[in-house]
Amino acid sequence: MDVAVKKRMGDPEMAREINQALILGMLRMHDRMSRAEIAQSLGVSKVTVSTIVGGLIARRFIAEQGMGTSQESGGRKPILLSLDTKHVAVIGVDIGTTSTIVAVGNLKGETLFSQREPTVPSHTLKRITAQVSRLVARAVQEARLPKSGIIGVGVSVAGIVDGVNGFIHFSPDFEWDDVPIRDILEQETGLRVIVDNCTRVMALGEKWYGCVKDARNVLYVNVGYGIGSALIINNRIYDNHSEFGHIPVTRQKIPCHCGKNGCLEAVASGSALEAQGTGMVPPADGTLSAREMADRARAGDAAALRAFGGAGRYLGRAIAIATNLLNPDKIIIGGGVSLAADLLLAPLRTEFEAQTMEVIRKHARIEISTLGRDAGVRGAIALALNACVFNSALVDGLAT
Repeated sequence: MDVAVKKRMGDPEMAREINQALILGMLRMHDRMSRAEIAQSLGVSKVTVSTIVGGLIARRFIAEQGMGTSQESGGRKPILLSLDTKHVAVIGVDIGTTSTIVAVGNLKGETLFSQREPTVPSHTLKRITAQVSRLVARAVQEARLPKSGIIGVGVSVAGIVDGVNGFIHFSPDFEWDDVPIRDILEQETGLRVIVDNCTRVMALGEKWYGCVKDARNVLYVNVGYGIGSALIINNRIYDNHSEFGHIPVTRQKIPCHCGKNGCLEAVASGSALEAQGTGMVPPADGTLSAREMADRARAGDAAALRAFGGAGRYLGRAIAIATNLLNPDKIIIGGGVSLAADLLLAPLRTEFEAQTMEVIRKHARIEISTLGRDAGVRGAIALALNACVFNSALVDGLAT
């Protein structure tokens, strides 16, 4: 259990906060429940539940939604409760190197509005934050709510991110060092901001919306311009930074931007595929993007097929190393390059099966993300909801 939680276990206010978070979480999972059903599930009195529910209705987090079925013949029908999807919302922002997307989500995490546009070409901090602020302002308008109805903004960004303090220690994609991104965006937007590393946010999105709802332990691999990873352990996002993309997978002297040779990112990422595409077109035509490489491979281009085959094998090798170590229930592959799963999966699975212990291999399942290019922004919505509505840090602290 978290130390802060331990210190406050005897605090009546904390008990109220915990019960409030648990009630909201139950309504997210079950959609509609009566006060009596909630009291029975939590093992607390109906008076306690009614008091907390009254406060949540006043804050417009909960709404009364018709009548349920009476437990006894002729008895009074209970009033059903659900999350209020009309009066309160959050905003999710996914800051990418090529595009930035903003979306509005209600308390159930349903997307009400979404807009994607190219990220400003100069990745200076001032220009990026100005773009995010403008997109957030547009999202507030599209939400058709007063600004007070927007209770938080979740932000997904690449780099070594301290989510607790909203601080980017280093982002190689943007060449940023020591950026208090949360404070900057809160000042510019006038809204509460929650920030985390993009891959952890994408993994959270899969937990909320995707294909890991039924898995407690998950390795999430983000194959985009670079390669990142995140872990879900006992249903919780592991909040330490990891560098899956820098597992050494080949003895070939292929340089990586980290300064080493033979890293996974140097041979299997979108940037690695683009580097291999340099010699596939005349110099005057520049190079090929990973998407253009995929199009060529699907058309039967031998060089492009070899590039994706090699990327798939290296990914399978690295995933096998991590799987032998961690024994996850599922391995989810997301990110832009995962959209070429038809080219990657066969060589990936072949290498994975060859390199993974049989007893572990039979247990672990490899799946492609179901969220596609929206994984980051949907995860950002979930990030804001977890912090601003469901108080997940407090509930998770209880369970540990």
